[in-house]
Amino acid sequence: MKQMIFLTIALYIVVSGGGAAHAQDYPTKPVRFVLGLAPGGSTDVVARTVAQKLSETWGQNVLVDNRPGAGGTIGANLVVNAQPDGYTLFVGGFGPNAMAPSLYSKLPYDPYKDFAHVTLMVTLPLAMIVPASSPVAGLKELIEQAKSKPGMLRYGSVGVGSSPHVFIELMNLRAEISTVHVPYKGGPAALTGVLASEVDYAMTSISTALTQLGAGRIRAIAVTSANASPRLPGVPPISSVLPGYEGLEFHGLHAPAKTPKQIVATLQRDVANVLRRPEVKERLDGLAMDIQASTPEECTAFIRKQIDTWTAVARKANVRAD
Repeated sequence: MKQMIFLTIALYIVVSGGGAAHAQDYPTKPVRFVLGLAPGGSTDVVARTVAQKLSETWGQNVLVDNRPGAGGTIGANLVVNAQPDGYTLFVGGFGPNAMAPSLYSKLPYDPYKDFAHVTLMVTLPLAMIVPASSPVAGLKELIEQAKSKPGMLRYGSVGVGSSPHVFIELMNLRAEISTVHVPYKGGPAALTGVLASEVDYAMTSISTALTQLGAGRIRAIAVTSANASPRLPGVPPISSVLPGYEGLEFHGLHAPAKTPKQIVATLQRDVANVLRRPEVKERLDGLAMDIQASTPEECTAFIRKQIDTWTAVARKANVRAD
């Protein structure tokens, strides 16, 4: 009997020690970054930039696997159900990690509980734009016009539940105005809608707007970050008119919930080191992205706040995808 107990304890020590050693040696094979979006967008750029540098750091391939569909939730659910060993990770963002619980009544995963949130990599504010011919000089004037013509002004977004959609709905709620949502299929189409004056205003990424801003075909009247953006000098934040307002798109790295803490720590450390590289900073800054490189604890708290904030906005503004 004593011999059996001894063997059981010895086996437990070997197995436990082997698991620790495995986590310590991570990664020993290719790692997969799953995205819930098609190639070419900002999430894809961040994922591929970081993946390339991690491959160089680890001497292991880091593959980018695009799984578009259902607002990014297909890719997210794939990772949630993967082995929690650090080899299948989710590069997520606003849609699948913040808005999804509000949009889908039968979401197959919990974006807060079903992930080990590794790090917030970047955030990026949006710009509120109007046609160059618009009589609106700034956000105050836009709000005044909307109040004088309830339900008459039209705004464009890249789709129901997208960040431009709910960022504007938050502004409408704070300003106590009502305007009409016109969803487009993607950023370029929404920008074209502004250029053609099909809508009175819209929100888009700063990088998407820069060319047309430079050509004088549109004007930026506000940004969604808490403070002014150095990329748009002279353009005030929405918070200058509506105190406390903030809306940020974001891209982060997430692992399945039960991934060992040592692997999560390794991932966070190495991703942070990648984001500090001058060539990476230059690449992402050129897309108007602000590098964060947060800790797992900071990322987890950020995701919780985002879910709570945008769930409340979606409920009040009646934003649903199904």
